[in-house]
Amino acid sequence: MEIYLLKLIGNWLSVLAVSLVSFLGLGDYQEKMVDVENTSYTKTVSVVNEVIPYDTEYVYNSSKSKNSEKVVLREGTDGLSYTYDNGTKKILRNPIKQLVEVGTARVGEYTGRLTTYGSDCAGCSKTGTVACRTESGKNFSLTRDGMYYTDSSYGKVRIIAADLGGFPCGTMVLIDNGKIDPFYAVVLDTGGTMRQAYKQGVIWMDLAFVYQGDSKGTNTGGKNVKFSVQRWGW
Repeated sequence: MEIYLLKLIGNWLSVLAVSLVSFLGLGDYQEKMVDVENTSYTKTVSVVNEVIPYDTEYVYNSSKSKNSEKVVLREGTDGLSYTYDNGTKKILRNPIKQLVEVGTARVGEYTGRLTTYGSDCAGCSKTGTVACRTESGKNFSLTRDGMYYTDSSYGKVRIIAADLGGFPCGTMVLIDNGKIDPFYAVVLDTGGTMRQAYKQGVIWMDLAFVYQGDSKGTNTGGKNVKFSVQRWGW
């Protein structure tokens, strides 16, 4: 009976030792030997613990451009196992797959013109209501909601107007005019000048401000601006 109890206690202490190594993040989880010894009866129980590397699974998004950044939807976690000296193997923790989102839509790299507008521009709605609805189907107003939009994937971004035939509502664009740091903007509006330019093969986008005067001194415009589409529409 005492030998059985000692073996049971020894096994339990072995598992506890490996679990503590895993929980506290000690070592690099390469193959290790963990010895638990009962000094009263010179009873030694040995286990070998090892990491079970996690796999990566790719989730393909047909609305995101191939040149968009890969997004980790879920971090992977290594698993952990241990093996007794008699060859019996136990799993302490199963690995969790890492999920990575990858775009498969066409690459959209353009060079064109970027201008600015506000809710008080000639021909604009004085309420600043944009042409597109948001991802949740709501109306958006520059005067009420401001010149930023909070996107479910990209966070706080600017708002641009573009030809909706070429760049559908919700299209996410990385803009680089060479004057300020590149920034993201979502297509939520359109305009006649942009539509006419697109028919002639010219890319023209309009960056939204609450009022036209707000754009002064911001260096946001330009004639040779790079537009890199990250997502096509919602």
